[in-house]
Amino acid sequence: MKHGFLSLYFGMFYKPQSTFKSVFESEKKLEFGFYSLLIPATGYTIFYLMAYYAGGSPSTFKPWLALPVEDYFKYDIFLTFPGYYLSWIGAAGTVYLLSRLMDGKSHFDNILAIIGFGIGTATWSSLLHDLTDAALSVAGIINMGEYEKLLNQPTFWRGLLLTLYSVYFIWFLALFSIGIKIALKFSLIKSMIIALIGLITFQMILLIFIR
Repeated sequence: MKHGFLSLYFGMFYKPQSTFKSVFESEKKLEFGFYSLLIPATGYTIFYLMAYYAGGSPSTFKPWLALPVEDYFKYDIFLTFPGYYLSWIGAAGTVYLLSRLMDGKSHFDNILAIIGFGIGTATWSSLLHDLTDAALSVAGIINMGEYEKLLNQPTFWRGLLLTLYSVYFIWFLALFSIGIKIALKFSLIKSMIIALIGLITFQMILLIFIR
């Protein structure tokens, strides 16, 4: 049975194991993995557009790139897509290399699909929050600069953010692990170790480009 992109994408939210099996059977797995990656890349481009319009800027984390802090969100409007693309390729390449060193046998397209769908799904744990506060800032309901300060103080909002980051980490690790286990037929522990290294690779490359 052939599945379209949307059915596979939404399937990742509630039945990732069977959905990954369907992805690997699809002739368009690479294409669909890329489509999935474009969802958070587009979402965060919209976030940075709104955040820059609302006068936002990083309040605690110093940007890795030597860019003016007050204009950092403006540059991120253009850096989000290449940042996600390079993070996708870097994480997939790392996972593939590790799997080959461990005698795993799977097409690189499968690994790219795993990473693409994992990113495209799990990023919603942070994206919904970020799009919401940016939209409220543009509407004049909240002040983005003040809200950024609240996120870095012992407030309810900081607790909410840390909770969302925890969900982000667990969700990413779970999806990567499930996909790797099915594609490479590794044990759960081995799959989780490779998934963790892939996740760290993805996040470290992404942090070079966007906060």
